Amino acid sequence: MTAGKTCTYIFTVEFPFFLVPAVKGCKDPGNPQFGKRKPILKFYWPGETITYTCDTGFKFREDSSPNRAKCVINNTTGDADWDTRQPDCEVDYNFKFQKELLSADVYVKELAPTTRLKIKAYVVNIINLDEKSEQIVTSFKAEYTWRDNRLQWDPEEYGRSFVPLVLDDQVWKPTLTLQRNADTDYSGGFPKTEVRLDSTGDVTWPITSLTTTTCTLDPFLFPHDNMTCKVCWQVGEVNTIECSNSTTRRDTNFLTCQNNEADIVTGEWRGKTTLSAIDHTACLTMTLKRDPTYHYSTTISPCLILIVLMIITFIMPIDKGDRIGFGVTILLSMVVSLVVVTGFLPVSSALPFIAMLIIVCMALMALFMLTTLFIIIIHDKKGPVPKWARTLFLKNIARALLMGDLTKKLKSEEPTRPSTSDKVDDTEGCDIPLFNMHIDGASSEDDKPSLDTRNEVGTAIIGRLDELKVSVRQLSDALTQASRGDDDGEVAEYALLANVLDRLSLILYIIAICVAIPCTLLIGRPRIIPD
Repeated sequence: MTAGKTCTYIFTVEFPFFLVPAVKGCKDPGNPQFGKRKPILKFYWPGETITYTCDTGFKFREDSSPNRAKCVINNTTGDADWDTRQPDCEVDYNFKFQKELLSADVYVKELAPTTRLKIKAYVVNIINLDEKSEQIVTSFKAEYTWRDNRLQWDPEEYGRSFVPLVLDDQVWKPTLTLQRNADTDYSGGFPKTEVRLDSTGDVTWPITSLTTTTCTLDPFLFPHDNMTCKVCWQVGEVNTIECSNSTTRRDTNFLTCQNNEADIVTGEWRGKTTLSAIDHTACLTMTLKRDPTYHYSTTISPCLILIVLMIITFIMPIDKGDRIGFGVTILLSMVVSLVVVTGFLPVSSALPFIAMLIIVCMALMALFMLTTLFIIIIHDKKGPVPKWARTLFLKNIARALLMGDLTKKLKSEEPTRPSTSDKVDDTEGCDIPLFNMHIDGASSEDDKPSLDTRNEVGTAIIGRLDELKVSVRQLSDALTQASRGDDDGEVAEYALLANVLDRLSLILYIIAICVAIPCTLLIGRPRIIPD
């Protein structure tokens, strides 16, 4: 050994082969048919995994093993092996279909393959119905079908069970325009979905969406009114659309040509949905009728009660209670009822029948309120009733109103007047005739009294006349008092006349209300314009 240098000695010891411990692991399983594996090693330690993939254009079978395998030790035998076998790969027909039929150099989706479309659809639910604004929000499902010969294939080549589903933007589809649209945010399209293709070239485009469209409300017979709502789609002028004849086993609710009607209920509205397709337009028409129970209880009944309560105005005694105040209160209540009724309905040129009837009844109430005011005025009037009024009202009309002949009552209560023969005229300013005084036993010439005698007789007569004048004045005062007593009897005549007019107003009010109902229904009915 030389100084300053270090030597390293390597000793190699070889053991017999039977003393080396056995190494346990998994062997390389190789690639599956039409597939690959990763990572690629000669030897895999226990716990390591391997991932299988299929080649482009292939996919794993549905019943195939998982695409991941793990090297594990068998607890029974102690050997190492993969926990799953190799998966099986098969042809991916969707990939093949996309490459062979839907590639950009083969299929041009901008070119229309046909001009004939078929539709089947139904209303899933009515989300919201606003009769005030005449709008409806509808959830619907529809399926459009058309023939595209460029998408035909041989079932033997792709498999009998092969049904491709492709995105709707990969194939041609018709341009649809929603009619009667009421949604300001409507973008003019439908949500993205998958179209279903058939080997014959039939393309089925399913649509599920919400629409907001306008309705047509006929409020005349409120609350027995009806509403017509349509969800319509229109295609181009060169295309035609018709309802489909085929049904779908997956969803039996679809309406077709054979079964184009279905019942629908939403809140207080119920009716039918009808599918129709004419020329370039297909429609789901909802014809709805309102259930009147709620509005009869809360809207119509108060109006009828107020109309009946107006009768109390004519029954209430004239000298008791405030007739005018009671009538005005009912009139204001009718105004509130009119506001409530019109609050449920849209503003249009046609008023509902109940609103028109309320207006007519209010006019009748105002008219008979003026009549009541006239009756109150004549009730306290003094003086004799005209003869024609006594004959017409107190006799004839009173009999017709089952009040009897009121003129007999007046005769029985009329006070006794002094006879005209008992009246004495005032002597003031009247000439007093001279009476020839004849004295028995004297001649006409010789028996004439003397001048003194005649003066005495004249003085006595004048004294008697003064006493007679006083008596006449007393009798005149008595007659004046009797005449005033007759005026009190004449006041009773006007009271009876007011009672007759009161009963007559009540009958005329009831007749006017009964006549107003059919007349308002006949005159106010609007003309029906076909849609």
